[in-house]
Amino acid sequence: MIGSTGSISAGMASLYGTNMRQLYDAMEKLASGKKFNNASENLIGYLRAQNTQSDITQYEQARENLTNFKASTSAAVVAGTSIYENLTEMEDLATQWAGTADVDLKAQYAAEFNALKTEVATTLANTYVDGVLLTDKDVATPASVSLGPDGGTLTLSFSSEADVSALDITAGGAVAAVQTQVAAAMTYMYEAKSYDSITDQQLKLNDTIINSKKAVLSIITDIDEAEQMDKVLSLTLRQQATTAMMAQANIVQNSLSKLYE
Repeated sequence: MIGSTGSISAGMASLYGTNMRQLYDAMEKLASGKKFNNASENLIGYLRAQNTQSDITQYEQARENLTNFKASTSAAVVAGTSIYENLTEMEDLATQWAGTADVDLKAQYAAEFNALKTEVATTLANTYVDGVLLTDKDVATPASVSLGPDGGTLTLSFSSEADVSALDITAGGAVAAVQTQVAAAMTYMYEAKSYDSITDQQLKLNDTIINSKKAVLSIITDIDEAEQMDKVLSLTLRQQATTAMMAQANIVQNSLSKLYE
């Protein structure tokens, strides 16, 4: 009988140890908020989490690159809009200059025309971002950006650019010459706005992908706190019951031992 009681005690001790390990594991997961902390606990889940985190990191890098690229598209929009508006004013001035014989007015129109020409020329020569001249359609190294791990590159290049170097309000055909440059500036401006819009859309798409992948990562790695808390409470109660049973078994064993002394 004593041997039998000892066997029960040993079984209780084994159960106690098992419960304690399970309780420790459950509390560790509750504290970390993670279903697993290394590959040994869940190899498949760990590998899925690593791959998903790698995707998130790459898309976050792509977002950073796109944000930097946005600086170029925004600068191109500002420059293109300014050039277009100034050339439009120059066209009006050339038209007015050609339509009057008043010497003073001609001089006024010419002065305003030349001031705008200088402003346009300055914008064309100085619209740089990260060392790239954005107003030169033939630039050797145009701004470009990778769109993410799935591939694709967006390159900021233009099919047209204005050139005011030969514009002269006093020359014959000045109005037509300015109109040609207005058309070129308009093309550049709309292309710049298109690139800027594409960049905005790509940034929004990247944010959507990042948020979606973070949600997937959470499903893979994060515990259900309510479920885990319930498990901790259940194991705690079981542990308390086991402790009580072990204490009772020890009392019985001691009592029986005294009977055979």
